[in-house]
Amino acid sequence: MIKKNGYSLVELLIVLSLLSTLLVIGGSIQLRTYDTYQFKQWYALFENDLLRMQQDTMTTKNSLYLLIKPNSNSYEIRKGTFEKPIIKRSIPKKWQVKLYSLDNPLSFSKHGTIKRPGRFKIISKYTKWEIVFPLGKGRSYVNER
Repeated sequence: MIKKNGYSLVELLIVLSLLSTLLVIGGSIQLRTYDTYQFKQWYALFENDLLRMQQDTMTTKNSLYLLIKPNSNSYEIRKGTFEKPIIKRSIPKKWQVKLYSLDNPLSFSKHGTIKRPGRFKIISKYTKWEIVFPLGKGRSYVNER
C-alpha cells in the first residue's frame, strides 16, 4: 500500500479562502485606522495654528485671518486680506472640505473669542469629521460622523 502525504486540493482551497478573507478584513481596518491617525495629526497642527492666531491677536492687538480654501485643499493665516501668508498648510488631497456656516476668513477678537462662529466638514473615504467653532469660545472641537 502506498502512503500518501499532503493535503487535498479542497483542503488547500478552503485554507486559502479563509486567509484571503482575513487579509481583506484586516486591510480595511488598517486603512480606517491610518485615516483616523492622519486626521488626528492634521487637526493637532490646525489647533496649534489657531492657538498661535489667538495669542497673536490678544497680545499684539493686530488681527490675523484664517482663510480656508476648499478648492485647493489648503488654509492660510494672514495679517491682512491682501498680505502674504504667514502660514500656509495643506489639507490631504484625498479629503473633501465643505464650508457650511463658517464664514471665510476666520478671525479672533482682542479678547480671544471667535468673531463669527461656524462649522466646516472634512470628508475622507472612510470618515466624516465636523469641526465646530462655537459662539463665545476661543477654540474648536471635532464631531466624528
